[in-house]
Amino acid sequence: MNGSIAAALRGEFGDVRFTDRTADSELFVNPLMAVYFAVDLDGLARRSLYLDRIEGTRLVRQVGSVVEKFRAEYVAGGGRLRRARQYPH
Repeated sequence: MNGSIAAALRGEFGDVRFTDRTADSELFVNPLMAVYFAVDLDGLARRSLYLDRIEGTRLVRQVGSVVEKFRAEYVAGGGRLRRARQYPH
């Protein structure tokens, strides 16, 4: 992972080889790997509209189901969702 981040910092992207160990692997260095993201978890949780609904979940698919149900209810109540977009590589 560190090699991918270093390659992104150098401005490289795509299937980049940076060590002999990765020579036979297909890699994808994303330019955004050079960017560090941080959040205030407590602040993020306070803004969540469905935190109380996911507290009892244990599996990722359970969280996904709760979020999808919330989104359907939100739209049915007149809320608007942002259009889903694929990240362009």
